[in-house]
Amino acid sequence: METEFKVLGPLEVWHGGRQVALPAGKARVLLASLLLRAGSVVPMDVLVDRLWDGRSVDPARTRATLHMVVTRLRQSLGTANVVRTATGGYAADVPPGALDLHRFRELVDRDRLTEALDLWRGEPLSDVPSDLLHGEDVAPLLEERLDALERRLDADLAAGRAAQVVPELRSLTREHPLRERFWGQLMEALSRSDRQAEALAAYRSVSGLLAEQLGVDPGPRLQELRQRILTAAPDFAEGVPSGTPSAPRAVPAPRQLPMHTRLFVGRERELAVLSALLDSAPAGQEGAVVVSAIHGTAGVGKTALALRWASRNAHRFPDGQLYVNLRGFDQTGVPTSPGEALSGFLCALGVLPERVPSGLDEQVALYRSLLAGRRVLVVLDNAADSEQVRPLLPSGSRCLALVTSRNQLDGLVVREGARPLPLGVLSDEEATALLVRQLGAERVGAEPDAVRELIGHCAGLPLALSVVAARAAAHPGFTLRALAGELADERTRLAALDTGEATTSVKTVFSWSYERLSPAAARMFLLLGVHAGPEVSIPAAASLAGVPVRAARQALGELGRLHLIAEPVPGRFTLHDLVHAYARDLVAAHDDRDGTREALRRVLDHYLHTADAADRLLYSQREEVRLARPAPGAVVTELTGRADALAWFTLEHASLSAAVGHAAAHGFDIHAWQLAWATTAFARLRSFWHEQARCLEVALAAARRLDDRVALASTHRGLGRICVVLRRFAESETHLTAALDLVRELGDRQSQAHIHRHLGGLYEAWDRLPEALHHAEQALAVFEELGDLPGTARALNAVGWARAMLGEDLRRALADCGRALELCREVDDLLAEAATWDSLGYVHHRLRELDEAVRCYREALPRYRESGDRWEEAATLQRLGDTHVLAGDHDAAREVWQAALDILEQVGHGNVAALRAKVAGLP
Repeated sequence: METEFKVLGPLEVWHGGRQVALPAGKARVLLASLLLRAGSVVPMDVLVDRLWDGRSVDPARTRATLHMVVTRLRQSLGTANVVRTATGGYAADVPPGALDLHRFRELVDRDRLTEALDLWRGEPLSDVPSDLLHGEDVAPLLEERLDALERRLDADLAAGRAAQVVPELRSLTREHPLRERFWGQLMEALSRSDRQAEALAAYRSVSGLLAEQLGVDPGPRLQELRQRILTAAPDFAEGVPSGTPSAPRAVPAPRQLPMHTRLFVGRERELAVLSALLDSAPAGQEGAVVVSAIHGTAGVGKTALALRWASRNAHRFPDGQLYVNLRGFDQTGVPTSPGEALSGFLCALGVLPERVPSGLDEQVALYRSLLAGRRVLVVLDNAADSEQVRPLLPSGSRCLALVTSRNQLDGLVVREGARPLPLGVLSDEEATALLVRQLGAERVGAEPDAVRELIGHCAGLPLALSVVAARAAAHPGFTLRALAGELADERTRLAALDTGEATTSVKTVFSWSYERLSPAAARMFLLLGVHAGPEVSIPAAASLAGVPVRAARQALGELGRLHLIAEPVPGRFTLHDLVHAYARDLVAAHDDRDGTREALRRVLDHYLHTADAADRLLYSQREEVRLARPAPGAVVTELTGRADALAWFTLEHASLSAAVGHAAAHGFDIHAWQLAWATTAFARLRSFWHEQARCLEVALAAARRLDDRVALASTHRGLGRICVVLRRFAESETHLTAALDLVRELGDRQSQAHIHRHLGGLYEAWDRLPEALHHAEQALAVFEELGDLPGTARALNAVGWARAMLGEDLRRALADCGRALELCREVDDLLAEAATWDSLGYVHHRLRELDEAVRCYREALPRYRESGDRWEEAATLQRLGDTHVLAGDHDAAREVWQAALDILEQVGHGNVAALRAKVAGLP
């Protein structure tokens, strides 16, 4: 089977028509080092330098490791193995014609320069992690390519293709501004195209660059060229005077792709999707294959992805690659017109400038005629919308158009069948690889904590990471910890990511998207800077803007199409951290401070009043707290039942937690404590203990600022209950005692009864059982005095539970719980009914009435599941397992304890280790 080795781009090995999977790390460096010297023995010390990137290492360890790397590489190559052990080193015995580097050099020697250059797929060995190899081995290869390119351009000029090579030479002089030969060829090409003024301007440009950067004048050849242009010498083509119109001539296939960034990392899934799209295109299918949805937010790397794929796959388009920056989101604010882009494409395809049609329809017709039957890649970068792209699409079925845009280009997807490819941020591993590519593994590896912080502050955005990497590279004496510190304050983070250049400053790049928005969408985006949560729903956004839900949906849709926000699930929107920071900057610079404050009030009212309604559905017997009327424009979501309430809380709990702190930070203290109060029941159901404790601590500080005894009593009470579960018993006692004193001052007998019941729960958990029974009886007495049936039911259950825990008068405990169960059913209190069944199960367990205990526990479990109280469900399962063990049924105990373990691991709280030990201890 034929084997191919490729180093003129990412390292690849192909065998029998299939790509060989190569291992990462040192094995890849080893193969690259051997292939670059194919046929020659590479000494051990040279290989060690490449594999360890010039670092000083233990010789004994390196030899053993090198042998392991060789073995691993041979195994991965399989039948394609060419690695041979030789005296003092290793060699790659590559068959003739199997290495692209050898073929490149042979073609150059035979002056088949276009074919030679077509072998290049990008930067050589771009995926091989060795700075030393790139510095010492790859750099000379790049010089060989440039030499071949210069020779090919000389041949083009000699063949009369001056006008056709001007765009390519302009690009080359930007990429290699100090390479005088390219400047000379550009001057020649412009002069032969009757563009002497531009040729002289090119000379002035290179002269200024050389003087500024090197302090020298242009060389003799450039000076001679300038003089010949000034004196109107005959054209450089023999026998053809300057200014003679040229007839259409054969031109080389256009190669307009810019060089892609060497900082490109990852994106293997997206690259594979693009390749699969090309591979799956049916032969002879009408119309071009279009990938319009390399789409994503500003700075996410859309262009880099397109160019990396295009570079890797350029060989699949032998008739050329066309590229244009459509400037849809650009600092100029003026997108490239389709006519302007088509003129450039037509010239690249060999049409003389004077023969380019003036009308757009005629340009499109000629362009598509020229591409008919050809295999050409067209890269349309930074598109504004579908209308800008549509005239530039080729019609040949062998062509492929890659379109990048911040816009989703839905019209192109619908009408032209374009395939969307959304591009997200980099993973932490990919972000680390980007920093390693720029800064080296040693510097990145020396400060892992700082690297994690940098990646977190940049939130995986490639542009931001590249700015950080460039700043670190420019200041090798700076620690990465210092750079992370500069980005730590979200209020100044965007300023720290300002490079001073528009195209690479994160804030400026975001602004180009913002400036394209309609007034309604721009206002919505600005007001999202007021919102604190990680997600925003449509009703919350409508409340922010004070507009109807339908109008909010339209504005959010526009923001989503331009990738200023994302919609990870239908109806819920998120902002990238840096985009959110940009929105907050807009708020800070906004003149209408009162307007943004009213927007915050409306969205807080949305959360508070909807949470209050949801809480009442979950716990209908709760005490009431009087809320102010919602502000005009605030949307209160309608919820129809318990399941609806649980679903809403589940979606919004992170936003609700963020809203508590945000309200307190902006002077909305009433909202802060009432939001914490309204979310405590759900937090207990879902075991969000630590998170809710933090919210209640914020609420307590807000209540103290308000000097509101009702607010203080509520937050002390909530903290007291949470602290019991967190086993902070002394702290819980302090809070509950403070709450009890406050409600006594207020004369609130019902709240006194509830707090006595909570104190009973505290002392039971604290193993102070007589005090637990005392407070449960206190609660029962008050509830009975008030005629409060729901309270009486819960207190009766608490009394029965305390008696059972004490082991005293179990029959009386059974009677208390039985009476409590009747009342629970009467008042339809599902959660209290579940707790009472659990208590009955425990009493029967203590009485050794094991079958009845199992039955009662089994009655409790579905009620806990229906109520959503996972924590108490797990506790009942553990007690049920204890009963099974006492009955000698170890298999049943194992089953229910494992179910309890699954719950506790999901909620992330509870003594998982102790329960796991109990399971392990079963026979």
